[in-house]
Amino acid sequence: MCFPILAVAEYSYAEYFDGSMVPVCLTQADTFWAAFFFLSTISLFFGLPLAILIILYSVIACHLMANPGIVAPSAHSALRYRRQVVMMLGTVVVSFFLCLLPFRAFTLWIILEPPEVVSSLGVDKYYNILYFSRIMLYLNSAVNPILYNLMSSKFRDGFRRLLGFKPIKRDPLNRKGTITTTTTTTVTNSSQKKMSADARSLKRSVVRVLSREDRKRSIDLGFTTKIKRLGQTKGYIKSDESFV
Repeated sequence: MCFPILAVAEYSYAEYFDGSMVPVCLTQADTFWAAFFFLSTISLFFGLPLAILIILYSVIACHLMANPGIVAPSAHSALRYRRQVVMMLGTVVVSFFLCLLPFRAFTLWIILEPPEVVSSLGVDKYYNILYFSRIMLYLNSAVNPILYNLMSSKFRDGFRRLLGFKPIKRDPLNRKGTITTTTTTTVTNSSQKKMSADARSLKRSVVRVLSREDRKRSIDLGFTTKIKRLGQTKGYIKSDESFV
């Protein structure tokens, strides 16, 4: 795609600031086809990829938000990984836009502005802007792995395996959500055991009081048969016609 630059570039000699003649290579957009070539490269290598990234990453983000179980089976880890992936995708789009924008904008400004306005920048300022724009352009080719490494634990583990190192083992229970759930379950089980023990103790006390009252009533009134039936109905333990 960059092959037509050979037809746009012009090799000639120009006067240097000390008066000497030096060879120069100029890529001026002073013709229709030269301007069309530069505008096409801006559209194909900046506008179109940016639109594709925004559309596809938006679809991926919406799909992750609607189906959190795709990233991780656990609900607590799924929320964390989902935010991590969405943030990483957004950062990739933003970095692509910021890295390529200076060079494309500077190229477009040179094409649209008259040559006198461009010459008014001066040599030093012109080349400072050009060098900065090119550095940002090349930085885009190396920034994605850095972003993935900073924002994705799975990428770091895969990169370590690629280099021959063992990935860092993480305790799946060492998470705030899991610890909270485990602690709550333990406390609940302890509370239930304590409540069950208290209930059994209270039941024994009630049975003991009722049996003493019923036995006293049977002695005072002489209705032994009636109390026996009451004891059998209440589930009391009998021993030799008396209640224990």
